[in-house]
Amino acid sequence: MQVKCSLCGKVEEITKIHKDYAKLAKNQSAPYFCEYCSFRVKTQAKEAQFPPKPI
Repeated sequence: MQVKCSLCGKVEEITKIHKDYAKLAKNQSAPYFCEYCSFRVKTQAKEAQFPPKPI
């Protein structure tokens, strides 16, 4: 099944082994995030939790 990342637009081919395959097969309008974008969002969320550094 070909899916398109909701953030960067990268088109990927996923198989039945992929963790999101069942969700995407059942609901075609479900959002999909590639590994790069999910890692980027997770990293940005962690960094946002730290207090800002004083100047």
